[in-house]
Amino acid sequence: MDTTAASRPAPGRRAAPRDPARRDALRDTVAVSPGLLAFGVFLGLGAARTGQGPEAVIGALLAFGGSAQLTTLTGLHLGAGLLTALVSGIAVNARLLLYGAVLAPRFQAQPRWFRWTAPALVQDQTFLSATGRPAYDGAAFRRYWWWLGLSTLAVWTGSVLVCVLVAPLVPDLPHLVLMGTALFVAMLVPRLVDRRSVTAAVVAGATALAAHQVAPSFAILAGTLAGLAVAVAAAPRAARS
Repeated sequence: MDTTAASRPAPGRRAAPRDPARRDALRDTVAVSPGLLAFGVFLGLGAARTGQGPEAVIGALLAFGGSAQLTTLTGLHLGAGLLTALVSGIAVNARLLLYGAVLAPRFQAQPRWFRWTAPALVQDQTFLSATGRPAYDGAAFRRYWWWLGLSTLAVWTGSVLVCVLVAPLVPDLPHLVLMGTALFVAMLVPRLVDRRSVTAAVVAGATALAAHQVAPSFAILAGTLAGLAVAVAAAPRAARS
């Protein structure tokens, strides 16, 4: 029996072309998944240990911002007020304004429904992946963005959910406390590419340590704002040089 004939498309019909936008989006999701999984493990385990498991899963699905979510949950766990915790999370997510400005030209020509809904999927991984695919525009960019954003969201939310569920089975190991610091350092070091970024990171860290001695619940917020202020102030000088 000739099995090759059965695999060929019927006469007069063409095989459906593979969508390169979907293919590239899924490839990019696989590329960024290790970082998402590691962060999701820490957030899920940490939240479950502090009795905030359901909040972590809901936040992962709705907020889709691990660093802001972690900052907010940490603030609440340390006794900071709701307003302080929310402001801290918003300050951490202020970088999304810059991401939006970079992506704006690719969104402006899109339908209104896309411009109103798609920005909810803007975060570090989707921004870096999309800027690495400048050839996509129009309908192709919409397909790429939805596949990228929703698959990344599924990986992130799934990792947090699984770790919240298995947290009771994981022994209370001392090194889990340091996992958050290690993840933040791993995300920070690749971004220290010039004097401005290094200065902003040093000022943010020093300010957070100093503020922790006076008002621990405001330490993250103070460090974030100080780092942002230094980066913004140094931007014109960096551009002129």
